[in-house]
Amino acid sequence: LYVHQRGVGIVSAVSSDGGTTFELEPGVRVAQAPPHATHTAFAPEILRLGPSSFRMYFAGYSSPRHAAVLTAVSEDGLDWAVDPSPVVSPSGSGVGGAKCSEMCVVELPGSTPESGRFAMLFEACDGTATDQRGVWRVGRVLSQP
Repeated sequence: LYVHQRGVGIVSAVSSDGGTTFELEPGVRVAQAPPHATHTAFAPEILRLGPSSFRMYFAGYSSPRHAAVLTAVSEDGLDWAVDPSPVVSPSGSGVGGAKCSEMCVVELPGSTPESGRFAMLFEACDGTATDQRGVWRVGRVLSQP
């Protein structure tokens, strides 16, 4: 189980009773750190890519008014290498003008191991109100073949 720990970033927990209770593991999986997660790193979503290959998508807030979707990879689920470039960034205007976060990744029908076709749905805030709040909608991006 991967969760956000305020002021720290993304941490993990394990269960020894089939998922009824969890204990935090030592260490931080993805630290709250600049440039894209200065304010927070949270909302992790993990995809298993192979027997010992994982991809995490998570929301990184560089400030309370700016959020992007980031990604990291791991071979063991404990040590993660964060990609320095966001997967989805605010556009500055329109549906995802201020914030892109809280994503969900789904494999598209007809996807093959070769094509790896996925859709990412995410929260998108247009930032039209005071303090970059505004209308929230569901945004969508598709993976490239």
